[in-house]
Amino acid sequence: MVRRTQKQRKQAALKVGGVGILAVALLGAGLTLASADDSAGAAQTANCPTVRDKLSGVPAAAVAGVEQELANLDKQIEEANARLAAQAANPQGGANFVQLAILGPLASKRTAALDRIGININRAGGQRPDLASLANCGLNAAGTPSAVNGGAGNGNIGAGNANNGGNTGNAGAGAAQTANCPTVRDKLSGVPAAAVAGVEQELANLDKQIEEANARLAAQAANPQGGANFVQLAILGPLASKRTAALDRIGININRAGGQRPNLASLATCGLNTPGTPSAVNGNSGNAGNGNAGNNGNAGNGNAGNNGNAGAGVAQRVNCPSVADRLPAVPAQAAAEVQRELANLDNQIADANARLAQLAVRPEGGANFVQNTVVGPLKDRRVAALNRIATAIGRVDGNRPAELVNLAPCSVS
Repeated sequence: MVRRTQKQRKQAALKVGGVGILAVALLGAGLTLASADDSAGAAQTANCPTVRDKLSGVPAAAVAGVEQELANLDKQIEEANARLAAQAANPQGGANFVQLAILGPLASKRTAALDRIGININRAGGQRPDLASLANCGLNAAGTPSAVNGGAGNGNIGAGNANNGGNTGNAGAGAAQTANCPTVRDKLSGVPAAAVAGVEQELANLDKQIEEANARLAAQAANPQGGANFVQLAILGPLASKRTAALDRIGININRAGGQRPNLASLATCGLNTPGTPSAVNGNSGNAGNGNAGNNGNAGNGNAGNNGNAGAGVAQRVNCPSVADRLPAVPAQAAAEVQRELANLDNQIADANARLAQLAVRPEGGANFVQNTVVGPLKDRRVAALNRIATAIGRVDGNRPAELVNLAPCSVS
């Protein structure tokens, strides 16, 4: 048997202890790494100031418009959160990507919606509130839900009207009435083929207007506000105005295509159904004009060679390369200018899509019309914006990303 000296036994113990410490350290590191891996991909959410609770004394005539913009603000947050979730799942871009590609555009959209809220209030005789400070958003910790403005009637909107008498006529006690509007599709006949796409679009608009009015009526039933005439002034009146415009556009479409312009003015005004009665709508059938059934695909066929205009009244859309995710690290001094140009690029695409939507309803020009009047000019505008982005970056760090100009061309799909 080999006897170990006390010194040898001590050295052996130190070796075993060292191995144990190393194992614990490695295990701890592994747990740390695992923890980091588990947190990777966790989605942050947009942290935006609420707006509804900053409003008071909204005139009754402005409530519908303000409610629409509050809903827009919530939708913008929802869209930003979807982008943040996608970014968490599949990170892209540099250190400033979230600010430049998500939070910056969100602030621009919020600024526009907040402006429209102020305009609605001022137009109705109220004091225009200063809401500019509510545009910018930050980030919540992963898993923290975004604060939103919620459905109509929550908080203080319209609080200034609380003393305007009882709510008779507003379907009080939480029972939701619905809009009772004349149907339009069954009043149309002999719609020219070239007008069908435009007419169908306006019939869909009429149904959407009823849907929005019913949402407002449901909110009013849940949380009544205003006086005896509130529903008429804030919901049915604006609905009639929107319907008048849509009915006019139907007549214009028919007349422009050579048909007899129908007199639809009497169909604009709506009343109220009893609670629980569904609204009559026009549906999405393509058979407006019984004499032209099946001819929806012929809108615009009289313009020889209009393949580039999506013929058939179906709106094409531009398909442009994204830019934010292809940017190098943007210096802080250039961030504001870069963000402004990224917003410009988005506006340019929106303008082009609006033009394509018009062409779907009223085709014009020959085979190259879309290329010459929409896609080509869009490319030129994108080249200018991309050059300004490259210049802003290069001015700060000397590395101008000239290759960004390759992202200018767009296609149509």
